[in-house]
Amino acid sequence: MANTKSKPTQRGRIRPNGSGYQVSVYVGLDPLTKKKIYLYEQAATLPQAEKARTKLLHQVDEQRHPKKQVSVAFLLDRWLGVAELDESSYERAESIIRNYLKPTFGDLKAAKLTAEMAELFYARLRQCQEQCEGRRNGKTDPKTKQRHLCEPLAPNTVRKIHFILRPALNRGLRWG
Repeated sequence: MANTKSKPTQRGRIRPNGSGYQVSVYVGLDPLTKKKIYLYEQAATLPQAEKARTKLLHQVDEQRHPKKQVSVAFLLDRWLGVAELDESSYERAESIIRNYLKPTFGDLKAAKLTAEMAELFYARLRQCQEQCEGRRNGKTDPKTKQRHLCEPLAPNTVRKIHFILRPALNRGLRWG
């Protein structure tokens, strides 16, 4: 009977290169060019190459699984605290965060927010600023006794929401 167990796949690659060893670790695909991205390091000895591979693998794993599990609300608050905005822009940003971003994404871990989620959020706002997705259009709200008519959010406001969310997330990445 043949042995059906296979050896586990080794992550990263070490190969002789000149007077030492070259270490390479696959990072992922470039989102724009769709080409494979690798991290490289050179080492003089095989034990140093093993250490370098471990270090590179750790870097890749940290990118894929951020060590901080901060919420989107936390990042938005931190961004608002350091953003260089005049008084009226600050008040507008604070209003957008309070009325649109925190109710939708506030409790979500920032690492879990995807571009698809953000784009769907923007699309829903362009249909109805209350994000009802047409379910309540023309129906009477039992609490307020008023008819709901879908009213899209102004394109400029959707753009402002994006220009708040994007830098907050980018700053979160820079902060680790």
